[in-house]
Amino acid sequence: MSLAIKSTAPGASFSEAPLLLLLKLRTFIALFAVMVFFSFAAHNFLSIENLLIMSRHVALNAFLAIGMTFVIVAGGIDLSVGSVVGLTGMVAGGLILKGIPIGSEYTLFLSVPAVIVVALIVGVLVGAINGLLITRLNVAPFIATLGTLYIARGAALLSSGGETFPNLTGNPAYGT
Repeated sequence: MSLAIKSTAPGASFSEAPLLLLLKLRTFIALFAVMVFFSFAAHNFLSIENLLIMSRHVALNAFLAIGMTFVIVAGGIDLSVGSVVGLTGMVAGGLILKGIPIGSEYTLFLSVPAVIVVALIVGVLVGAINGLLITRLNVAPFIATLGTLYIARGAALLSSGGETFPNLTGNPAYGT
């Protein structure tokens, strides 16, 4: 009975296996090195409060990255994602804070679930426009989404007058 050692990669010797493992794990090694550095540089870096804050900030980017993964795997690119998120955020903030003016004396305030639905519809419509430009009009994805990036960013700035919605609080009497 003989014992055989298989290599981890075609044409790789047994001594090259640790090097290949290090190459595969290089992202996690870099993340670990950054965490070690900042844990010594800032005493509260590994505190529960800081980890909660970081996870909240990472959540939005994680959702965007999941969607972008499908686009990139399919061989496309979408440069307008951040601007579309900004546009939908400005639409949602405007609906919560200012509502929809009806005539000269009335304003319609939507409930929070309705605002979420409207913001999702805005994002889907912009995505559909991107899709139609790319698939039906044969515009290159880079060019189509670059144009949509500037249109969405401009629409967000125009809709808010260049302002943001800091400390966004609705009015419980209106259901926002």
